[in-house]
Order: sequence, then C-alpha cells, then structure tokens
Amino acid sequence: MRLISLVVGALFVLLTSAGALVASERPRLIVVISVDQLCQDYLIRFGDNFADDGFFRRVEQEGAAFAQCHHRHAFTVTGPGHAVQLTGAYPNQHGIVGNSWFERLTGKDVYCCDDPSVQLIGLPDAKGVSPRKLLVETTGDIMKLASGKRSKVFGVAIKDRVAMLMAGHNADAAFWLEDKENAWTTSTYYRQDLPGYLRVFNTPLPTERLRAQTWELLLPKEKYHNTGPDKNSWENPPKGFTSEFPHVLPGKEKLTPQDFAELALRSPFGNEVTLEGARAIIAGENLGKDGVTDLLCINLSANDFVGHDFGPHSLEVEDMTYRTDRQLGDFLRFLDEHIGSGKWTLALTADHGVAPVVEYAQQFRLPAKRSPLGKTDEVKAKLEARLRDRLSTGSAEKPLVQKVEDYQVFLQQDHPLLAGDGFFTAQTIVRDWLLEQPYVVAAFTREDLIRPGSGKLFQQVQRTFHPQRSGDVLFVLAPYTVPGAKGTTHGSPWHYDTHVPLLLIGCGIRAGRFVQEVSPAAIASTVAELAGVDYPSANAESPLRDALK
Repeated sequence: MRLISLVVGALFVLLTSAGALVASERPRLIVVISVDQLCQDYLIRFGDNFADDGFFRRVEQEGAAFAQCHHRHAFTVTGPGHAVQLTGAYPNQHGIVGNSWFERLTGKDVYCCDDPSVQLIGLPDAKGVSPRKLLVETTGDIMKLASGKRSKVFGVAIKDRVAMLMAGHNADAAFWLEDKENAWTTSTYYRQDLPGYLRVFNTPLPTERLRAQTWELLLPKEKYHNTGPDKNSWENPPKGFTSEFPHVLPGKEKLTPQDFAELALRSPFGNEVTLEGARAIIAGENLGKDGVTDLLCINLSANDFVGHDFGPHSLEVEDMTYRTDRQLGDFLRFLDEHIGSGKWTLALTADHGVAPVVEYAQQFRLPAKRSPLGKTDEVKAKLEARLRDRLSTGSAEKPLVQKVEDYQVFLQQDHPLLAGDGFFTAQTIVRDWLLEQPYVVAAFTREDLIRPGSGKLFQQVQRTFHPQRSGDVLFVLAPYTVPGAKGTTHGSPWHYDTHVPLLLIGCGIRAGRFVQEVSPAAIASTVAELAGVDYPSANAESPLRDALK
C-alpha cells in the first residue's frame, strides 16, 4: 500500500511539474500567417530553389510540416478559407459561405463583412465593415476571454475581410489597406483612431516609396521550373504590366497614388508593405513583452493577386514564391531579435489553392474549359423553363428561380407553386436538370444537405452549406473548369484548390514531417493548446499533437 502511495505521489509530482513547465514555456507571441493562394504544389515543385536562409529551409530544419493538409469544404474562396483557420469550424457553422452571398430577404448580394453601423477610420464615405457576420468566435476571442483581455490580438492584411475573420470579434484591432484609397485603416468597430505607428505610413501612401521600382526575376531564368513562354495570350496581367518580365512600376506623376497602389500591390512589393505593417504592430503594441501570450494574424494577399493574373505555371507565380520565402525568412529573424529566439511560435497555411489557366492546361490535353454552363442568365432561363414545364405553370407567373450564382440555385421560396411539397419537388427538378449537363459532376438539394450523408464530395459540399445563407441546390463542376475569359481562379473542391501547406515553427513545436491528412481548421485548437486556453465553441478539428512538444 505504501509503495502504491509513493508511486501515485511521484506520478502526481511528475504530471504537475510537467504542466507547470509547459505553462512557463508558452510562447510570448503566436503568429498565424495565411499566404493567400499558396499551393502545396509550389513547395513540391519549387523546393530546390528555396534560399538557405529563407523561411522554408528553416522550417525543414527546425519546424513541423504537414504535407497532406486539405481544406474540407467545397467552395474554396478567400472568406471561408480564412474564417476556418482560427474558428476551427467550417462554413456550415461559422457562416461565412463566400466572400459575399445572396440575401433572399433583400434580393441583393451582401459582403461577408458589411456593417453599416460602423465607419472606417479616416474614410467616412467608405462602406463600414466588421466581423459581425462571423457566427462563431476565434481562438483569439477565447484568449481574450481567458485572460481578462490581457492577451493582445491583432490582424493585418491588404484585404479587410481577411484581417477581421482571422482576428475575430474581440480583437484589439484589425488593420488593412482600404480598396479605394489604399491607405492603412481600421473600423470603428474596433477603435476610434488609427495608431501613430501606422498613420505615419499613410503620408504619402504606403506604396509611394515603390515608384519606378522594377520586379525582375530573382534567380537566373534557367533555374525556374515554369518553362512555358513568358510572352503569351492566356495570362491576364493588370493594366500597367505585360505578360513578360521585367515588370516596371511607373514613376512619379504617371498614375494617381491610388491607381499606382493598385498595381504595386499586385507584385511582391505588396507583401513588403504588409510585413512592414506587421512589424510596426509588433513594435508599437509591445506584443510578446509580458507574461500573457499575444496573437498576431497576418495575410499575404499579393500572392493571390499574382496567381489570378498570371496562373500557377507562370514565371511570376514561381518568382513570387521565392520572394515570399525570403521575405518570411527575414520576418523570422525579426521575431528572433524583437521577441527573442525560442519565445515565439508561427503557423503558416493558405486559404485555398488555384486552378491551372485553362488555355495552358489544354496544351497538356487536360479537359479544361471556361464557363461550361454558359452565362449565368442563360442557366437561370433554362432552369426557369424546365421548372415551368414540369410544374405546368404559365409564363405570366412570377419567376420560380430567384438567383443562380456561385454554384448555387436559389428558388423563390414564397412562390405559390412552391408551397408545401412543391418546394421539395422544385429542388429535385433543378438538381436533375443540373446533373444532365456535361460538366456537372454532382448536385445536392437543401433536403439532401440537411441530412447525414456519406462520400467525400457530399461531405465537402455539406460543410459549405449554411441553412440561412446558402441556396436550395448546390452543384459541383468538373475539374479544370474555370469561369471568366482570362486568367484563373479557385473555388472548387478539387485537389489543386484544397491542397495547401501547414507549417509550424518555434516555441513548443516538435520538428518533423507528417503525412496524415489534416485541415487548416486544426490551427485553431493547436494555437489554443500553445496559448493554454480552451478551444473555440464550434471547433471541429483536433490539435496537431504530433507537432507539439
């Protein structure tokens, strides 16, 4: 009995000592970086050219890499992909089903962060935005709650929605470059002024110092893996650039400051501006300088702009990846100097990947096609005709289809013919018509999606579906189908859109390469573990325990 008591006592001391040790070694600052549209494919294809002192080599040596990280929702666009990361939830719970969505009541599209009750600092005529449409809390919100607001939480990005959806409801602030003015701003939702450490960058605008700079290839051209013609007709460069290197930014007086900023941010210089803002926040807010863990959320939006314009097999995207590697390597050294080596933790992922440019993919005999269903108005008219035929209604009746957009069909739910079982019948008619179309590989009704189901594709769509914000029939197009006349995009459940990096480095992280499939949503609970707080209420994913010490 005495031996058992001694063993139990020793075990208790061991466990409590380990817990105290973990608490004492928590990071002072956790940084979560989402590199917009960074595909895992780039780490595979471009890895041999990463810099020895860059971010990715350092993660290889000191950090944890999850090579099979996939978004698990179907419609992989920016808003949902960023809301996932620190809520640990999917669109069916966090409510951000798109960058915008159709609102039945008003018959209009609403932006995911619209909020007319607030204003932008210094820009009273701009539309107000806030995170109020996010239906659940983030890990940053839990850190605030657990610490009595002593933890500091910030977000910074070019895009407003990203800074807010990552940082959450109760962040100290989210900062971004407002679309029209391209000046640093925030919302009165968070605070009533712009801090001086960002205000100084606004006069002149943050991008003005980039006038007449040139974006050239970082490495000798023969080292690049994207070897297609630099001069081509399928890329969609922004006005002021061509499809060919070098890309020269205009000098003074050639563009207004606002128009110049639009161009400069669609280059590696956009990430320089963002990371400059991040450094200013860390220094100006004294992040990581007390005994309570702070959180900084950063999005590098410029990678997404370049990817849309030039495509994943362009020299521009490859060069952008190499420059991001070096920029983030410099940022890690800044953290070492300012916070202290071993006193910070950083997680990196992406909100989505991207599809190949259709015309480029076709050269490799891939079944790529642009807008295979035709124009949205044409699809809507064909669905309307099918419904009227099957429901035997005249043309004088008001429309049965309210809206078709973003791979969704919205029915006019208050239509007399859709009362009772008519609504279910109409959903089935729409679904069946969609499944007759050559490039539609799946379609699910509202009734399908509110019930349990199996199959990977069904579950991806189900995680995207929110009863109040989604349509009545959701559908999926075949791989390599892309809307628009030029360039490329994302938004599908296919591998090239879902497969993104998930990398961890710093305090509390065990080095290693892991091959189990995980989701960017696991960042929320992992950050909570590192910060010593509970998980967000709608969290759906376990922490990345293999990578935690």
